[in-house]
Amino acid sequence: RHPCEENMSADESKFKTKICCIGAGYVGGPTMATIAKFCPDVKVHVVDINPKQIARWNSDNLPIYEPGLDECVKRVRGKNLFFSTNINEAICECEIIFVSVNTPTKTYGIGAGRAADLKNW
Repeated sequence: RHPCEENMSADESKFKTKICCIGAGYVGGPTMATIAKFCPDVKVHVVDINPKQIARWNSDNLPIYEPGLDECVKRVRGKNLFFSTNINEAICECEIIFVSVNTPTKTYGIGAGRAADLKNW
């Protein structure tokens, strides 16, 4: 058995697939909430290194305002949408991983001043 499968429960079988988004900001949170709303058979994890950001996503005071977002999150949170700081666990559990974090702009070479600097990836 793979080490990532150790924490899986029988209840997990109700999901067709599991996706993870690293980054609970202006792009990751609302995008994953929308996917969870329209795809109830997909388990959606949103993870972030900032526990305060995750706490707000798990509260009634979301960190972001978008029209309809509050109702969307309340409808699916705890059903097929989950917010946590357990990044490694979510990555292990999921088949699809989105990365939605701040990416600095290149300051050198081809694309300097325009392209994303991916040297740390």
